[in-house]
Amino acid sequence: MGLMFGCGVDIGGTLCKVAYFERTVEDGEEDSGENKAYRKKIHDALADEETYGETGRRDDHLELCSGELNGRLVFVSFETRTMDKFLEHAKEFNLFGGMGELRCTGGGARKFEEKIVELAGERMSKADELECLVDGVHFAINTNQPQLFAVNPDTFSMDKQHVRTYLSTEQQRDIFPMLLVNIGSGVSILKVNADGTRDRVGGTSIGGATFYGLCSLITGCTTFEEALLLAETGDSSGVDLLVGDIYGGDLEEYNLPANVVAASLGKLVRPEDRENVNKGDIARGILDLITNNVGQISFMHAKTTKVQNVVFAGNFLRKNTISMSRLSYAIDFWSKGELQALFLKHEGYMGAIGAVVGAVKNSST
Repeated sequence: MGLMFGCGVDIGGTLCKVAYFERTVEDGEEDSGENKAYRKKIHDALADEETYGETGRRDDHLELCSGELNGRLVFVSFETRTMDKFLEHAKEFNLFGGMGELRCTGGGARKFEEKIVELAGERMSKADELECLVDGVHFAINTNQPQLFAVNPDTFSMDKQHVRTYLSTEQQRDIFPMLLVNIGSGVSILKVNADGTRDRVGGTSIGGATFYGLCSLITGCTTFEEALLLAETGDSSGVDLLVGDIYGGDLEEYNLPANVVAASLGKLVRPEDRENVNKGDIARGILDLITNNVGQISFMHAKTTKVQNVVFAGNFLRKNTISMSRLSYAIDFWSKGELQALFLKHEGYMGAIGAVVGAVKNSST
């Protein structure tokens, strides 16, 4: 019948992402008392914030029912710095006792391997993080549910969020080859083909952890969400040196409008600007700096690899409409409308999805 309970855990440098799988009990199938008891234990643990700590969250809106897997996926994430506390809780309540397979990926799969094996024993396995990332994207795109969407930087909904335009399931399957840009603590850039083969073509160390780290240092933010909310209150023109600040207006001979950034955080070299700056402007300036850098690098790799679709993934984009808007604008601007930026509904969970899907499929072979 295949795996009844499984878990994919993507342990990154900043966040730990968990995809829990629970198979549907089929008509006529006996659901043992042992399975019922374990299912209740896991449901209780998922409902209890103590399980994943104050930095954790359960993303109920992302729960995914899969006919291919004959079950559902539930998603939870928390900061990796609280991993030891999570493992202590798992040990206390024997959360891994009934798990068919606990498939771990990401750098933390090595770092925490000994502690996880102590709790899960042979049920714990490791998988390559880029393989899991690509497998997760392929699985999500090939479900009969909308996953990929574009945003229009100039169009807003009633709640002031950018309007998402989802691709049809047919369009989703037709986007290969694509450039997959995974923005986590750092950034990895891969060219992904329809058959699942991939090449890592580039990346940058300037990613989500850079934003969170600098904001924590300069503004005193204690969570990524707090840093992002602070950035939403700011205006990067208060800290960025713009083309208009240097030339007094547009630089028409190079098609550079006055509001284009000439030097990120460049105004902070001037004492009078440092005295008047606020934390929101600084957070927004840092966010835009990182986003613009990722956008330009992604564009250059898209051109050299000759792909039309650039798909952005990673928890950096969770509720981050500012960066999604700027990435969409950047890809459109630099490519003169030839390339399109796309985003994933399940954002940073692709590695965890790939891990648990692999575990479920392995159990069925």
